Amino acid sequence: MDLRGRSIRTLAWLGDAEFEREVRLRLARRGDYPTDRLHAMKARIVCAEAQAELLAAIESELDADEAGVVRRGRNVNLKASGRGVRDVRAYRAATGLEALVAYWCFGEPAVQARFEALVVPRLEAAIDAVLAAQAGARRSS
Repeated sequence: MDLRGRSIRTLAWLGDAEFEREVRLRLARRGDYPTDRLHAMKARIVCAEAQAELLAAIESELDADEAGVVRRGRNVNLKASGRGVRDVRAYRAATGLEALVAYWCFGEPAVQARFEALVVPRLEAAIDAVLAAQAGARRSS
């Protein structure tokens, strides 16, 4: 079954789970932190605003098919989301990124490699920044 052929909403739903899974795994590999700290660090990376920033950083490198997935994800009707959306533009961009993550993760190995090339280095940098902020906050306390 080709999951990439599902609706854009389903792709975004799957991509949301895959993106969060990647963040959780990468945070857990960095250290054995209390779960409340892990959750707080994860939340800073998985939020709509951070995902919108990530999309903005990679958007110029997307091919036409990838850009089409993002465009379709951005156009998902917000009323059906059921969330209290603070920043509609960030939420739409995050939904586009999540759909793109699923598009990559459930594609052929060459397509999956795009996630590794475009997202992983930026994800690792975001984790570095969150860990540095955590370390700085602990020193100030």
